Amino acid sequence: MADDNEELFGDDEDQAVDDFNRLSDLLFLRISEFSEQEDVADELLPLMLLRLAVTMRMMNYVVSVDKPSGFGLKLDLDRFRRDAEDLFREMKKESDDFIAQAKETIASAAQDEEGDET
Repeated sequence: MADDNEELFGDDEDQAVDDFNRLSDLLFLRISEFSEQEDVADELLPLMLLRLAVTMRMMNYVVSVDKPSGFGLKLDLDRFRRDAEDLFREMKKESDDFIAQAKETIASAAQDEEGDET
């Protein structure tokens, strides 16, 4: 994954990865707020975000090439799918750590709530 990070973030990889993570966290918070305000079902939100991600990739292709074409867009979407599959593979490798961290966060929040009630 380090090679992938270098390709994606360039020479100043550590700072770029930190910025990427910070912005990802901020985006997550804003999307969570939107989801609560609009009462979006938990099962629906990931599909909405996936559709938005693909649409943004499609628009990026159209504005970034001199002569966009349906064939070129299909190729770019194939690249995007491979990138997404790589991301899924990496996240699956981290699934046990994610579950452990989520359980810890939930337990900590529950303790904080109990402390607030007393």
